[in-house]
Amino acid sequence: MSVREAVGKAIAFFRELQEQAGEQVSGLEVEEVEKSDNDQYWLITLSYLRKPTGMEQVVGALKRERSYKSFKVNAETGEVISMTIRQVHAS
Repeated sequence: MSVREAVGKAIAFFRELQEQAGEQVSGLEVEEVEKSDNDQYWLITLSYLRKPTGMEQVVGALKRERSYKSFKVNAETGEVISMTIRQVHAS
């Protein structure tokens, strides 16, 4: 599976989950793509802007925050194996 196909699988998986959860996101970007050391997986990091909800809106945090998710995609089948939260710290 090519890198473009793997990224497409990760994006489709992410969008489907966000739609099911009813979370409003925008500004989806591909941040990182690499193949695992054993070449079995594509490791993909996506970022997006999340709309503030609940108390975030009440306290005036109306600015959208960039959030990050990492995906592990089977390089042969295209199956998304996992999605995890990726913590990014500003330096």
